[in-house]
Order: sequence, then structure tokens, then C-alpha cells
Amino acid sequence: MRLGFLFLSVFSIFSGASAQSVSRFPLNVLTFNIRYNNPQDGLNAWPNRKEMAAKVFTDYQVDFAGLQEALAGQIADLQDQLPGYGWVGVGRDDGKQQGEFSPIFYNKQKFEVLKQGTFWLSETPEVPGSKSWDAALPRVATYAVFQDKRNESQIFVINTHFDHISETARQNSAKLLIRKIKELSNDLPVVLTGDFNTPDASPSIKTLTSDPTFKLTNSESLSESPHTGGSSTFNNFRTDQRGPVIDFIFVGPDVEVKRHDYLPILKDTVFISDHWPVLSRLSF
Repeated sequence: MRLGFLFLSVFSIFSGASAQSVSRFPLNVLTFNIRYNNPQDGLNAWPNRKEMAAKVFTDYQVDFAGLQEALAGQIADLQDQLPGYGWVGVGRDDGKQQGEFSPIFYNKQKFEVLKQGTFWLSETPEVPGSKSWDAALPRVATYAVFQDKRNESQIFVINTHFDHISETARQNSAKLLIRKIKELSNDLPVVLTGDFNTPDASPSIKTLTSDPTFKLTNSESLSESPHTGGSSTFNNFRTDQRGPVIDFIFVGPDVEVKRHDYLPILKDTVFISDHWPVLSRLSF
């Protein structure tokens, strides 16, 4: 599997030809676990992938991208290649620069940040570095309210990365996310991106999508066009497509989904990450 046909065919759908058919407020939204900078990854180590990772933003005209496992140096590498983008977020270990971020990149030519923040997926969400519920590591959610510079429309975007060990932590994180979204979104359209470390049918995702007071829906299930890009998002640097789907874009009420795609991008034998990016075209 190589970059060629799949990459170009998906891009043609997301570029100008489809824009004419999207009404109201078209948005290209990405969720992307970029894999932390681990020299032991060999050929797939970050220095060999960073240009591919940045190219996704520009080739797919991404408006918002929720990233996971991003270290400060990786964010700097992306920012250097993406002068048209800004980002929000903090390191999960100290609320500053230490540890992995779950940042939100945004097209700063189109959007400005009105409000931003980060909270921890714990019983003490305002305490940097905190963790609860048998979680293996501290986890965060970063959010922002963005305003479109062209028409002053606003949207609430939130990005997260759930614990990879504890199902109890994932279920409690889902409950906390719902509570925080209702508290912070101020009835704006909502987009939630993330690596949830668990499949769609799991109890924690069911918790996330079954709250009776605020409806979140997996964007794949709402897509007006058939999903493309295969059947897995976690590839583990393998091409056999047997990994699970654990990376999702959820949307709140009144957000329409035009397309939904996984992007299995390789350049020669180098993977873009051990997760495939997930891309949705939305409107509200």
C-alpha cells in the first residue's frame, strides 16, 4: 500500500469539486494520533514522518486537527512547517511543556480563538498531572471556542486521549467529558476528536454517546457518503488492516457529516504514524 491512488482519490473528494455541494459552514476536521517521538521506531521514527504529518493538513485543507501523543518538540516541528496554523494545548504532566499534549491545531487564516483551556481526566480535573480510576497515566482534554473570521460563526472543539489500560478510567472520563462539554460549550455546535483506546461498541463509548441530556454521535455513522479508507485506525506500523478502530470524531446535535475517511498514508515503506488519521467533512 503506497501513498498514490488512495491519497489522490480522497483528496479530490475533499477539494474544490465537493465544496460546491456543501452548504452553510464546511469544515474539514482531523483526529490524528501522531505517535510520540520514539527513536526506537527506526524507519518509522518521527524525523522520517514529520513532513508527511504536516502535509496532511495542507493537502486536505484541514480546518481543525485534534492530535494525540504530541510532544512539545513535535508540535514545534509541525508549527515550523505550517505557518498558516495556530494551536492550543498544554503538556499533561505539568500543565505547561512536560509530557504529551492533546493539542488542537486550527487554520488561523480562517479562525480565531475566543476561549481555550485544558482539564485532566480525573476526579480533580483542574489539577495538572492528576489521574484517577486506576488510570495508568495522566490524561487531558483540550478545548477551545473558535470564531470564523468571515461570518463570526462559532464552534466548540474538544480533543482528548483516553487511558489505554483502565476501562473504569475510560468510562469515568466519558462521564466527565459530557459534563464538561455541557458546561463549557454554551449551546454551540460541538466537535469531539480523540484517540479513545477502545472500540465503538465498548462500554465507555456507549457511555459517551448515550447521555440523555446531550447527544454525541460517531461521525462515521452519520456520513452522507460511504466511508472510505479501510476498516481500522490503529495499524501498529503494519499494513494488514487488522487493527481496531479506536480513533473517532464525534459531533453534537445539528452538525451534518458529508464525508468520513481513514487516511492510510505510506510513503515508500514509512508510515505516517502507527494510527491512520481520521478525516470528516462537516457542516452546521
